Amino acid sequence: MSVENLLADGLKVGGVFSTGYDECDVLTNDWWTQEAGGLPKHSLLVAKPLLEGSRLVDDDEVHTGHRLPSKSTDSEDESRSSNEASHALLLRVKGPADLPDEGRLTSNRHDAIRQAITAEKDGEPTDDDFVDVLTRRELQYSGIRANVLGTFYYTENEDGNRELTFGSDVQTFFSAGHYVVHKPAPEALAWIASYPTSDSDSPIKLGEVKYTSTRIYDDRTPSPVYIDIEDFIGSKTAVFGMTRKGKSNTMKILAAAIAAGEASVGQLVFDPSGEYAYENDQDECALGELYDGGVSISTVYKFNPAEGEDDYKPLRSNLLDRNNQQIVQSYVRSLLVGETADYVGKFLSTKIPTENEIDDLEGGERNRAKWLQSAYYAVLSKAIGEDRLPDNFEPFWIKVNDNIISLVNEAADLEHTKIKGSLPLGKWNGENQIVDFWEAVEKRQDDINKAYRDEGNNKDWVDDDLANVLEMFNTDGSQSGYGKLTELRHFHNPDSEEDVAAEIYEKLDQGEMVVVDISNGREDLVERETTRIVNHVRSKSRERFRSTEKEDRTLPEIQIYLEEAHRHFEKEEYRDGESMSPYVELAKEGAKFNIGMTYATQEVSSIDRRVLSNTSNWIVTHLNSDREIKRLAEYYNFEDFKSSLKNVEEKGFVRLKTSSGEYIVPLQVDLFDREWITTNTAYSIQKREEGDDDVESGSE
Repeated sequence: MSVENLLADGLKVGGVFSTGYDECDVLTNDWWTQEAGGLPKHSLLVAKPLLEGSRLVDDDEVHTGHRLPSKSTDSEDESRSSNEASHALLLRVKGPADLPDEGRLTSNRHDAIRQAITAEKDGEPTDDDFVDVLTRRELQYSGIRANVLGTFYYTENEDGNRELTFGSDVQTFFSAGHYVVHKPAPEALAWIASYPTSDSDSPIKLGEVKYTSTRIYDDRTPSPVYIDIEDFIGSKTAVFGMTRKGKSNTMKILAAAIAAGEASVGQLVFDPSGEYAYENDQDECALGELYDGGVSISTVYKFNPAEGEDDYKPLRSNLLDRNNQQIVQSYVRSLLVGETADYVGKFLSTKIPTENEIDDLEGGERNRAKWLQSAYYAVLSKAIGEDRLPDNFEPFWIKVNDNIISLVNEAADLEHTKIKGSLPLGKWNGENQIVDFWEAVEKRQDDINKAYRDEGNNKDWVDDDLANVLEMFNTDGSQSGYGKLTELRHFHNPDSEEDVAAEIYEKLDQGEMVVVDISNGREDLVERETTRIVNHVRSKSRERFRSTEKEDRTLPEIQIYLEEAHRHFEKEEYRDGESMSPYVELAKEGAKFNIGMTYATQEVSSIDRRVLSNTSNWIVTHLNSDREIKRLAEYYNFEDFKSSLKNVEEKGFVRLKTSSGEYIVPLQVDLFDREWITTNTAYSIQKREEGDDDVESGSE
């Protein structure tokens, strides 16, 4: 690309008559504007030196009183007659500018329109009602004020070749009116709007340059805008705009482009309305319907999949699996937080040993630890539902003497007997042994403790810790007991063989895409589970980052997608030094762990400034609030777009600033549809509809 290429087939629209480092005023007229298809606000223009070459002012053009002492040189400076310009300025139309004789022109225009509308006959003006041709030509001149975005100039690349590059400033400016302004042709505009991605080996098309929703005079020849998808990996991307203005459509394009790229990136998409997982009335395609060689590129998790929805994995873990003890304990804490009953506090404060901790114990300590753990799981089973204990539940084998078993059997519904010296507590012949046994112990604990001491023991069989757990079986009077934990059943999946959070992390580690459909669960339950998943991703990444093992320290690239981001990044929570929110933690240190975020919201002002200041990519569509636009205007040059962001409500009309891009580009984002998928990926589309096994090809 060269300066001449930028101007090829472009149209002259005027010349700079007043300039500075940040702004300039351009002389134009109605004819040039009409021929160029109009000059909308925010149009990108190119200003080329009128006199070619790097030397714009000759010595003999300077008044003798202004000359500096001459310096001898062994070689001639580059002549102004050089065939190629050394640079060009990139301008953006800001608004009208006054010409030096603006007062006279305005007066003449006033007189002309007054004459035309007052002299008209039969309600229609005639040619005689307008001013003469010469005067009309004079009145057609006007001024445009433009922002100077920077300079296109030549540098030498690593191969020693000259290449056109961009600097976001101006080295100097000249007052003698040396720049002619051009409106670039569609091809050149595409290069400018996509810079520096224009030179990328595998750019992704995001949309087409668009300045206004009203398009009357241009020929609508598109100028595609390409992005370097690497900008969006491992960094923060903000997608701002009102509901139904194209935020999710844009996020789908980014996610699909990353998946189709060469880099291995695990992507975790939280889907609050089901539009990422499958097609809906407003979107033609979804991420969950993309296939590569007949294999889905994503795994979709749902909170409550319906019977027959085999394509979806349940967003629940087996809470009665001892390997998931930490998971179920976190749920228990979240369900009981805020409870003031004394017995609840004792239950929460009781430390339940894990399998690994029990394995390190011996003798009586080991026996008591197994009693406590099995009693805890009995409470969980009671809360989830006695009849929901799976047949393959791994029983506890505990050591209990015969006298205690006899006392228990007197109060139990089942007959409990030892096998090879140990008492099994699980599921036998369809009966829930573990709940039956520990409920009976709770009922007879005074008798059991007395009998145990009568045998010469100096402590109770049911010690304080065990009593704290067993008290959850007591539902006398106003005490709810295990009833406070019945919501655990919503998180329980007896068929799950692994913690869902760990399973999802493994997929992310392998560079897969995971779509978590959270549209069909209760909000509070969904919030707990999604927070737990994000927390697991964060803690696992931190664990590997600190590992001394070389293999573990190779962290995967992970990108997380969040809608309604204001719920996670609210200023108050972000500033709370004690906050346990994993979203806040990732916002602070995610880049260190190779975790990026693409977050969307309509409330810019609710996002803490530190999150915004560390956001690399900005995609902004319509905002209806001066408050939100004012906050947005604090960053980059979004101040220039305030009026259009508020007044133009067109879906998908965004202003884009990427981390590698040097300036904001207004564009219409493409639809994430069959055409985009066909053009930009090798994926096929398979609709996730019951009874529909057809696969639609992504290439023709």
